[in-house]
Amino acid sequence: MNLPEIIFEDNNLLVFNKPSGLLSIRDSKHPKEKSAIDAAMEHLAGAQVFPVHRIDKDTSGVLIIAKNRETQSKMTEIIMELKMRKLYLALVKGEVEQEGKVTLPILKGSSGKVKISSSGKKSLTFYRIRKRFKGYTLLEVEPKTGRTHQIRIHMASIGRPLAYDHVYGDRKALSLPRKGRAPLVSERLTLHSSDAMFMYWKTHRSLHLRAPFPEDLKEIINVLEAEYSLPKI
Repeated sequence: MNLPEIIFEDNNLLVFNKPSGLLSIRDSKHPKEKSAIDAAMEHLAGAQVFPVHRIDKDTSGVLIIAKNRETQSKMTEIIMELKMRKLYLALVKGEVEQEGKVTLPILKGSSGKVKISSSGKKSLTFYRIRKRFKGYTLLEVEPKTGRTHQIRIHMASIGRPLAYDHVYGDRKALSLPRKGRAPLVSERLTLHSSDAMFMYWKTHRSLHLRAPFPEDLKEIINVLEAEYSLPKI
């Protein structure tokens, strides 16, 4: 299989910039589908590796894999104690006026889909404006809790779903009309895990992992920059 881009590697950690469409970890719903764990084992000539966390199949970005049990345990502790800071870039529908936060509780159903419910788990998501366009906004989003599909359901709940999200938003493909050319059409989830930061016990220094924006999302942003920019005030 084609290996994802490696953004960090040492004796303990392997970190991919996972592409959209690749499973983090193979599961019962996709028993024969290749995953990032398979890619890690291939890179390490079949050596066993250990998952640290996962991101949605259709989300791209920072994915951390441990090379040994000790590292997996340490990383799990960091995540459970909320000592890892994670940032995402999310292109959403609508022109967001100001930064804010969403505190709505999230309940996970048996199907894997989530919903906002008073009986759900406490959840917190901060969002900040990176760039506004006509009809769209690029946000920097920081989830402070790690609920399934947290960013996707939180942004949809305030009327700002991802520009393309077939589960919590419009099922139609994202279509951006362009002057003199065919529309740009995309069915790529417009969410990217861009940064992860934590204190690395091996070096006693902060480790900042960055995943470059993927080409398919760059293309969308380039069209918005060229043809959907808002006039400067």
